[in-house]
Amino acid sequence: MMTGRELIVYILTNGLEDEPIYKDGTILGFMNELEAAVKFNVSTATIRTWFELGMLDGVKIGNVLYIPSKASSPLEKNGGKNV
Repeated sequence: MMTGRELIVYILTNGLEDEPIYKDGTILGFMNELEAAVKFNVSTATIRTWFELGMLDGVKIGNVLYIPSKASSPLEKNGGKNV
C-alpha cells in the first residue's frame, strides 16, 4: 500500500510535480480495480485481495482502488502459479 508521503516522494523524485494527473474523470497512469481485473484476467475481488496482501501496488482514495497502469500481475511474478 502506498502512503501519501510515499506518493509525494515518488512525484518529487521523478520530477512529476508539473505533470497533469487527472483528465476526463480518470487519474493518469492508474487503472481502477475493474480495469486491472480485466488486464490480469481475474476478478475484482482478487485485485482487492492482492492489494490488501501487499502483492499489488496501488492507492486507495476513498473507496476507490487505483493500480499503476504499468503494474505486473502477481501471477507473473510468481511464475504463473496460483497464489
